[in-house]
Amino acid sequence: MSESNSFLTKRLTSLDAFRGFAIAGMLFVNNPGTWDETIVPHQLLHSEWFGCTFADLIFPFFLFIVGVAMPFSDAKKREAAVPYWKEILVAARRALLLYFFGAFLKSALLNMPVLHFGILQRIGVLYFIVFLLLRLKVKWQWVISVAMLFVWWAILAFVKGPGVIPGSFLRDVNSAQYLDSFILSPNDKETIISMIPGISTVLFGVIAGKYILKRKDDMSVVRTLLAFGAAGVTIGLVWNEIVPLCKILWSSSFAVYTAGWSCLVLAVFYWLIEVKKKTAWAFPFVVFGMNAITLYVATGLFVRWVMLQWKVEWHGLPTSPIGFFYKTFSEFAGPVAGSLLYSTFIVGLGWLLCYWMYRRHLFLKV
Repeated sequence: MSESNSFLTKRLTSLDAFRGFAIAGMLFVNNPGTWDETIVPHQLLHSEWFGCTFADLIFPFFLFIVGVAMPFSDAKKREAAVPYWKEILVAARRALLLYFFGAFLKSALLNMPVLHFGILQRIGVLYFIVFLLLRLKVKWQWVISVAMLFVWWAILAFVKGPGVIPGSFLRDVNSAQYLDSFILSPNDKETIISMIPGISTVLFGVIAGKYILKRKDDMSVVRTLLAFGAAGVTIGLVWNEIVPLCKILWSSSFAVYTAGWSCLVLAVFYWLIEVKKKTAWAFPFVVFGMNAITLYVATGLFVRWVMLQWKVEWHGLPTSPIGFFYKTFSEFAGPVAGSLLYSTFIVGLGWLLCYWMYRRHLFLKV
């Protein structure tokens, strides 16, 4: 492959930084000092059902990032003349490992073996489905993306069942949760049907990644990402009047709206890092982004097995390490700032782990 083409397939630092921003955001919103809704800022809590907060954007960011990275990975394998059937086997192995790690983490959190869907499981399944669509022409990827949004809508509009109100998006009376009840346990918050528009989310990332991969002018990439980002946010908000934004259902409007925000955030990272060459500020995010999966699993286990299970004393009373740090921070900063400081503390611990791995060139991939 020519030198120019090799340049195009090199690692995209802005994407690593965006991934690091997403994992840092996930750690921050998943680890407040308290879950008291009167203390934690609204944007750091997931919407109860309808709506979209900053916390609700984090997982769509991850799925979009998975999509953006896929054309770059595929281009490198083509450059190395890797047979397509081997690529499929590698993708299947990666999907299975993601599912296994997700199931292991969820089992550890629940203290019992489960195979329920979770964050990593959904990423694994969606990754493999979209991998099989990766080499289609962009126009067909657009068609499939839009089709999936309307397939999901049609399911909720027309599927009937006991207790179901066709066309309803309300909790417990919609078709998606009814169909999921045949597969999932009642405690599962995510739905299988929501994987359908989830395919669209990843494909939107693939389309963006293909455009960036073929870039000839970095500023045109920024302008295009901004244009599609603004369009996605606008369409999502307009569609919200008919199909409400809902993360748990992963409504069609939610998929478009969050893809719009993903484009906007990526545009900012791309402009600062790839165009303006300002990279120093992004280094902490890049460190996060190089070991995102490892960090997600490690912090999940650390919080569950150490911060929740261990007992320490605070003013002579037994409490968990979470309670100790939150109460200590709150004592001098107040409950709201105390919760934010605890979240920052966990993010800081996670960064130290990633930096230790970064300095030793330990990049664990699945």
